[in-house]
Amino acid sequence: MPVLVLITFGALELSNMIFLKQSLSIASYEGAKRGTSPGASDLQIRTRVQEILTSRGIKNATIAVTPTITPATARGTMVVVAVSSNGSGVGVLSVNLFTPTILRNQTAMVRQ
Repeated sequence: MPVLVLITFGALELSNMIFLKQSLSIASYEGAKRGTSPGASDLQIRTRVQEILTSRGIKNATIAVTPTITPATARGTMVVVAVSSNGSGVGVLSVNLFTPTILRNQTAMVRQ
């Protein structure tokens, strides 16, 4: 019985880590997509990424936008949005098995 419980909670923890990785991927994509539209700014990118993360219950993420985007940023500029988070805050157990793991996703798009 203890082994079965351990396997069950391990599977739940792994599922939550996959959810976190997918959430970071979606957030970085949406941020980069927002950053490539004409007139977009760094603040709009960060706001969009934070909206996605908040809707998915992720509170401890770091957002990096390279380069800093302003409405005057030239067309053809590569916009890179990177979102990272550690595994804490998404686990079922009070002791998260994947806390030391840092998950990161980045998306690069060319500004239109």
